[in-house]
This record gives sequence, C-alpha cells and structure tokens, in this order.
Amino acid sequence: MKKWLVRLSVVVIAGWLVASATLFPAMAISVGENPVTETPAELNTYYEDIRVTSEGGIELAGWWIPAQNPRAVLLFSHGAGSNRTSWFLPSLEFYSYLAQQGISVITVDMRNHGNSPKTTGKLGMGAAEWPDALAMAQWLDDNGHTGLPRVAMGVSMGGATSIYAIKRGLKVDALVLMDPALNTRDALAQGGWIQFGLPPLLFKPYAWSTTAFWGLPSGEQDASAQAANLTLPTLLIQDPTDPITRLPFAQALAETNPAIELAVAPVTAAEDQCLAGKGRWGSHVAAFKCHPSWTKQMLMQFFTEKVFEQPLGG
Repeated sequence: MKKWLVRLSVVVIAGWLVASATLFPAMAISVGENPVTETPAELNTYYEDIRVTSEGGIELAGWWIPAQNPRAVLLFSHGAGSNRTSWFLPSLEFYSYLAQQGISVITVDMRNHGNSPKTTGKLGMGAAEWPDALAMAQWLDDNGHTGLPRVAMGVSMGGATSIYAIKRGLKVDALVLMDPALNTRDALAQGGWIQFGLPPLLFKPYAWSTTAFWGLPSGEQDASAQAANLTLPTLLIQDPTDPITRLPFAQALAETNPAIELAVAPVTAAEDQCLAGKGRWGSHVAAFKCHPSWTKQMLMQFFTEKVFEQPLGG
C-alpha cells in the first residue's frame, strides 16, 4: 500500500510538472475575446474613434478624447486580457474625469486585445505590447497634437508596457503606474491562485517555465528591473491588498528609485461593494473605484507639481 501511494505521488507530481511546462502556460498567456461594447459617449464625454498604426503595420482600434482646454496629454495602456474599457478601473469614468481636468487622453486596445487585430493571440506582459504605446505617441505627432506635456500611464500589465516603451524610446514627461505588473513570475503564480483557488506555491513551476520557455520577461528583463533607473517623475499608486501585482514589489522599486513616488491607497475591505463581482481579483486596480477622492487627490497633486506648466488656477 505504501509503495502504491509513493508511485501515485510520483505520477501526480510528474503530471503537475508536465502541465506546468505545457498546458498551464498556454492557457495563461492566451487572450480570449473581449470586444469593446461601450464608449465615452455614455458618460457624455466627447471622443473620436481612431486607428493607430503600430509595429508591423498592425492597425490598433482606439480613442482620442480631447479636453476642451488641454494642459497635458495622457497615453493610457490597459491591463492583460482587458481593453480600453476595463471595468476594474473603471476606464470610462476615469477618462471623463481626466478630460474635465484638462487632460486629453489617447488609448488603444493593445495587440491581441479588444477590437484590435489578433497577431499571436498571446500576452507578452508588456514585453510584446510596448510598440503599441510608442504608436500612440506617433499618432499624436502625426495629427498635430504636440506642444503639451505628455504622461504615459498603465494599469497592471499596462504599467509594464509603459515602462518597456519608455526604455525603448517613448518620450514623455512623466509616468503614472497603477498596480503595475513588476514581477512577472510572482504575478503568474498569484494568478494561478486567483483562477483555481489553489496555493500560489503550487504554481511556481508553471510561472518559472512560462518565463523560461514561453517568452515572458523575468530577471533583468522584468519591469521592476527596467524601471529601476528611470529618471522621469513617476507616481505609483498601489492597492495594499492587491493579490496579483503585490505591494512588496512596488515598495522595493520605490526604495530603489528616488524618482518614483509611491502612494499606497487606503485598505479596501474584502466585503466592500466596490469589489462586488471581482472574486479573488479583489482590490486589483481598485483605488479609483473604491477610493475616488483619495485617488483624484494623488493624481492632481502629481500633475500640478510635476506635469502642468502652471499650477491649477494659474
């Protein structure tokens, strides 16, 4: 009986490791259908449908949301498996608020997401999507939207996307990160728990193999390492109980890089209505929805001090 249990254990462990190297990575980096079904018009916010040409001639679907009296332009990058209308943020309300504050917005569905073309149908955790952030800047140049400060912003995977884009030539005056994906392996392991409810430790082999063999970044190529020596003003808004892009990585990056201002959001209770329907995703990218006044204060303080050429009211 004991030998039989040992053999069964060996088979189960071997099977789990094989799945961790093959099945789980393929599932994790595949992007499902997630079309855009809402527009800023639903909040009475003016916008224009645009097409943005990215690397390889990919035509990305996007929006240009001009403020009436613009003082800055924000280039917004969404998270993994999402699109420009992410309800985690929620994006439409966020764009409307920015436009009211004199901040124009350009945003697109990244490759393999939303209404943009499927190329590989897979996630790159920012390492494949960064050309799409550069493409937004090129669209602004090509359409005469120059002369104002530019701010890159990304949530979750979009934070990593913005970091990679800046390291590869995106010219902006400031950066805003919201619960950014700084450590790919940790986010993947935590994502396993979110999807299946099993301890994250069980998903460490899959997280390692996904970065080792499936092209996702890790180590010196991870977003945290790439952001360690950025010199532009950066606001990093972090939900303290975010279960997937976790606080310790944001804290470590802010301690490493003095250009990064870390703003830790108030704790959101698990039973708070603002988290309804999110399941184990919990407070991931929840600050704007759950603590709007605090988040707006952090944002506008940063824009006033670091971005706008003149203080508000000046």
